[in-house]
Amino acid sequence: MLEISRLHGHITNDGTPVRLSEADILERLISDSSQKNSSDVEVSLHECLTTLQNDPWKLLSAHLMDSAGNTQKRYSVDFSRILDMIRVKELEAVVRERFGGPACRIFRLLLLKHNLEQKQIAEMAMISIKDTRELLYKLLKAHYVQIQEVARTVDHAPSRTFYLWHVNLSHVSENIERELYRALSNLRARMMYEMLRQQEIVHLLERIQDRNLIPLTASQCMRVARMKSAATQLESSLLRLDELVLVFSTVAESH
Repeated sequence: MLEISRLHGHITNDGTPVRLSEADILERLISDSSQKNSSDVEVSLHECLTTLQNDPWKLLSAHLMDSAGNTQKRYSVDFSRILDMIRVKELEAVVRERFGGPACRIFRLLLLKHNLEQKQIAEMAMISIKDTRELLYKLLKAHYVQIQEVARTVDHAPSRTFYLWHVNLSHVSENIERELYRALSNLRARMMYEMLRQQEIVHLLERIQDRNLIPLTASQCMRVARMKSAATQLESSLLRLDELVLVFSTVAESH
C-alpha cells in the first residue's frame, strides 16, 4: 500500500491523499507476486485491509466514493499518523532512557488513555502510588506530561477537585525539537573544540598526505587513533540527531 501510494504520489494536486480501490491494490499485488492463484492474494489482501482499518493507530483510512454511479470503497494511507507513530516510539525511547522503564510505561499509558487520575495510572501501570506520584512529577517537571484541574465546586477545594494527567503529543514534540537543536549546536561546538585541541595532529596528518615518508612516533599514533575514534563517535551522533530533527521538525507541517 505504501509502495503503490508512493508510485502514484502520496497526495493529489488538491492536497488530499491518494485513494486506491481494492481492485487497484490487488492488480499491483498480483503483478508483483509469484503466486498464480489470484483468489488467494485477494483473500489475503482483504484480511490485511480489515486489520489495518481496525488498528488503533488508524494508519489506513477507508472512504466511500461514487464512481460511474457505483459506490466504491477506496483506501488511503495516513502519512501524518505514520509520522506520529514514529515520534511516539522515539519519545518513548527518550523517556525510558531518562526516567526508566516504569516512567515509560506511564507515558505510554497516558498516550493511549489520555486523561487519567493518579490512582488510575498506578492501578493500570501496576506501579505503587508513591512511585507513580514521583514519576509523574518528574515527567511534569521535564514537560513530558501535563496536569489539568477539574473542580466540582466553584471554590476549587482540593478535596473536591479531580487532577487529570495527560500527554499533549504536539507540545512534547515541540519541546523535544528545541532540545535536539540545542544538542546539535553543542555537539558541533564539541567537534570544533576537539579539532582545535588536536590541531597539531591535524597539521601533521596533512603533512603526511603531502609527504608519505614522515614517520609517526608511538605517542603520535595513539593521539591519531584517539582523535579518529572521537571524530567517528561525534559524527555518528550528529547523523542520529539530524534524523531525529527531521522527524520532529515536521510537527507543525503535519498538524
